[in-house]
Amino acid sequence: MSLDLKESVNEILNKVKQLTGKDIEFIEKNDLTTYAALRMARKNMPSHLIFYKAEHDEIINHLIAHECGHVLRIFGVPEEKRLIPRTDDQIKLNALAEIEPEIQELSKVLPFDRLAQIVNLWYNGTVRQVTNFPPDIMIEKWIYDEYPELRPYQSQSIKKQHEESLAGLSTEVMKMTPAKFIDVSNIMNYAFFRILGMYFKINYLKPYNNSPYLSKGKKLASITENYVDNYEGDIQMVNRWAEFLNLSKWFSWTDFENIPDNYVETL
Repeated sequence: MSLDLKESVNEILNKVKQLTGKDIEFIEKNDLTTYAALRMARKNMPSHLIFYKAEHDEIINHLIAHECGHVLRIFGVPEEKRLIPRTDDQIKLNALAEIEPEIQELSKVLPFDRLAQIVNLWYNGTVRQVTNFPPDIMIEKWIYDEYPELRPYQSQSIKKQHEESLAGLSTEVMKMTPAKFIDVSNIMNYAFFRILGMYFKINYLKPYNNSPYLSKGKKLASITENYVDNYEGDIQMVNRWAEFLNLSKWFSWTDFENIPDNYVETL
């Protein structure tokens, strides 16, 4: 299946080219975990890279629009204000020290290699969630308001994300996951779907009604109300979320150009 994108997506892609001065290269990659992924171009890269699966459906229109939203936000501020979240082994060790007793308990039932792999996934997922969800909210509002043509694909995409997030409420997942990971993830999910649900006039919150995450989820959503809608505001809001969830020491900020050598390959 070839890429046949909607007019609105092509319009967004052109905005990216105009703002960044970089072209966009499409690369087929069939081992992606989603239909599409984007790598923003740095100074030494001639083009932004959009990887996509040969087999996909029209939801790819929303995914590409969303990823381009991140590009437009970060390139919408002066170069010296383009910071990105980062972590390293020391930051990770310090973060995981907070939940060492729970990890020790899991080590009794999981082989070390398997446990290390899972803990890495939990940690990276938590950092990715807290550093992405605030700007994700603003990008989804932007797509909804500015590109009505994409609303059907946006609706499908958010519904899929919502269904996947509900796994965090299952008893089985809770039994095998340290409480810190489960708690902060569900609180963020609640806030995310509360804010977007109210904006889209869709009730995503019924599965959370009897969960222990309502109170903190509502507080996090209320914190998000005072949002400066630009990339500087994204950084400010990510830091406010991290502070509220006691995740401030789980990552740091670095210059946009400070990327690992394997940046393009780590998809």
